[in-house]
Amino acid sequence: MNKRDADIESNKIVQVITKLREQKEISRYKLAKGISMSKSTIIYIEEFKQIPKLSTIILICDFLQIKLEDVIKLARKEKNKD
Repeated sequence: MNKRDADIESNKIVQVITKLREQKEISRYKLAKGISMSKSTIIYIEEFKQIPKLSTIILICDFLQIKLEDVIKLARKEKNKD
């Protein structure tokens, strides 16, 4: 996997997490507060201006009560659709 493919994979993961956050009706502010980050950091991540660290993704998944493995599976399905 090259850097471009890794970036695409990261973006798909963020898209899936964002969609799940919205489905659970959790605001960016509530998410940020729940994982002790700034709302602007969450915005940067969701708008693909910042690639999140794995530790951040894990924190977000834990807060949203979703399994990282499920997020990765959904992201790969989305990637394969493109």
